Amino acid sequence: MKNNTDVTFSIKKRLTISVVLLSTVLILISLIFSFSSSRHEIEEVYDARLGQSAKMLLLSMPISEQPLQSGHTRELFDNWMKRIAIQAKNDDAPTPFGHPYEQNILVQFYIAGDLIWSSIPGVDNLKHDSKYTGFGYMDIQNEPWRYFQLPLPNSMNTKHEYIFVAEKESIRDEMIYELALSAALPQLILIPCLALVMVFLIDKHFKPISELKLAIAQRSANKLDTIYVANPTQELSPLVSALNALLNELDQAWQREKRFTRMAAHELKTPLTILRLNAENAMMSQNEQQLKSDLNNILQGIDRTDRMIHQLLTLAKVDSIHEKRFSATDLTKLCQAIIAERVPLALKHQQDVSFEGGSIKVLGDEALLRILLTNLLDNAMRYSGDGSQINIRLEEQEERIKVYVSDTGKDISEETREKMFDNFYRANTEKGDGAGLGMSITRDIAKFHGGSVELLPRADNRNTLLVVLPK
Repeated sequence: MKNNTDVTFSIKKRLTISVVLLSTVLILISLIFSFSSSRHEIEEVYDARLGQSAKMLLLSMPISEQPLQSGHTRELFDNWMKRIAIQAKNDDAPTPFGHPYEQNILVQFYIAGDLIWSSIPGVDNLKHDSKYTGFGYMDIQNEPWRYFQLPLPNSMNTKHEYIFVAEKESIRDEMIYELALSAALPQLILIPCLALVMVFLIDKHFKPISELKLAIAQRSANKLDTIYVANPTQELSPLVSALNALLNELDQAWQREKRFTRMAAHELKTPLTILRLNAENAMMSQNEQQLKSDLNNILQGIDRTDRMIHQLLTLAKVDSIHEKRFSATDLTKLCQAIIAERVPLALKHQQDVSFEGGSIKVLGDEALLRILLTNLLDNAMRYSGDGSQINIRLEEQEERIKVYVSDTGKDISEETREKMFDNFYRANTEKGDGAGLGMSITRDIAKFHGGSVELLPRADNRNTLLVVLPK
């Protein structure tokens, strides 16, 4: 069997990791797009500078090559470059004579394919297409360079003069990476900050779940009170309500079980004691007549105990029903069937049981209504005495149905009228062999159907119980 702990996981942990990972991925995607866009824009700026520099230099170049080839001009330029190399503290430090990055920029002037001027000594004629005009890439001294080549206009270009301006790709890449890093660094620092904020917010918003978990852990069989969660969310409110409804049902079931156990222990103790005494007397009997009397008492005790257990189980059944599964029930047929079952008992006690009423139906639980009518008829037959007259009458009104059960027995005392619907109350213990739960069960069934039961004032020498049920 698979252990449940193998598949458990933390929603909070997974949610936190998912949010942080998603945010990180989105930030990285944003950085990639930003880097690509920045690279493109920076390259355009550098290309524009190359083109503009080439045009300005070409237009400012002397038509004759003598000034460029003169030793004085070359010496002056080399002297500037040496001073830059001497005075610059590092590659990023400017000097009064220029910037060290000038070594990464190449300017060459050609006439008729011959190199006239080169800003970097040692870079000779590049042997490239002298007729080419525009941008391109070329390896110079085993390094990639971006270049722009431009000739003089035809009207001025008598000797096929053109200028070649190039820039190291590494300089461009360095600039692009530095700009990208400066833009990306704050966002990269934002990732751990975002993770901390997400952990805090998720933990805060999961607090009601933690409270619910603690509240459930505090519940036990002896503590089934309502769960309270401060500031429950819309998602948790239905769950809390469902749990409280379940706890309420569990509490009621637990109370019913304790009540049933208490009632059973209380009510069965006396009849079992009496049975034991009768059994001991039967064992000690000296004559057959005494033995028969004791055995008869044992049988009566068994019958009484059986009825008591039946009433206790019926009460437990009625208490445990909460879901109403009503259907159309024919009260007339139900009354007639119950009366027919008790004809032998009525004949034994010379009782006259009659029924009045047309075909009447009610919406209810047929099994419970049978118990209700049976208890009413049994109560009348048991306590009205021999030779009595018992009548069941159904009366249908606009919104309710009335069931009258009357008998010609003795007048019922005021004490009995006040207590007859209490649990375990028996008015005439010499006649009753139950637990005193019949009328209590009848009342509970009537309430379950939204009705009521009451003992009416005595009239026409009759005791009458009235049950009112909604249609």
